[in-house]
Amino acid sequence: MAESSAPTDSPAPTDLEALLLEWRPVPDEAFAAAFRYQEFLYCMKELTTLFEERHTELIGMIRSEGLASDEFVLEIPTDRVVNTSLLQDELPDVYDELVFIRPSDAKRFIGLAALYDLAVETAGRDRVAKVERVNLLDLKKALPADEAARYVKEVPHESLAKVVRAGE
Repeated sequence: MAESSAPTDSPAPTDLEALLLEWRPVPDEAFAAAFRYQEFLYCMKELTTLFEERHTELIGMIRSEGLASDEFVLEIPTDRVVNTSLLQDELPDVYDELVFIRPSDAKRFIGLAALYDLAVETAGRDRVAKVERVNLLDLKKALPADEAARYVKEVPHESLAKVVRAGE
């Protein structure tokens, strides 16, 4: 196991790994080992959610109550972004040349069907056909259940592969 590079009071991932493996050793058998790591991953995902919530609450409390510390300071990183109002006001031609909206906003404003039509008009049917999709929920709304089922297939979702105990 690699030596911890974290300050003495801060755990490193290798420190937590050592504690976890000491508490619940990983079996040698591949299925059992995969199952154990799967359990670890689930727990870490849930723990990450809890820790992120608590961290956010504490940052909020520090900010809202104006708390100070002799040992720590709150750093709030900044992002560099375009002042669109100023650019539009002072250089409207440049603004008009560069302005855009996010795809999710375009979808919300004009819908998937209009975006599809625009894509076909702009890029051509042959190019668009390579990435066409039909939403499963839309199909279920458009057809009776038994008819819709005929057009649905099962496709392996490799990233969701998991090991389960036999008989479950």
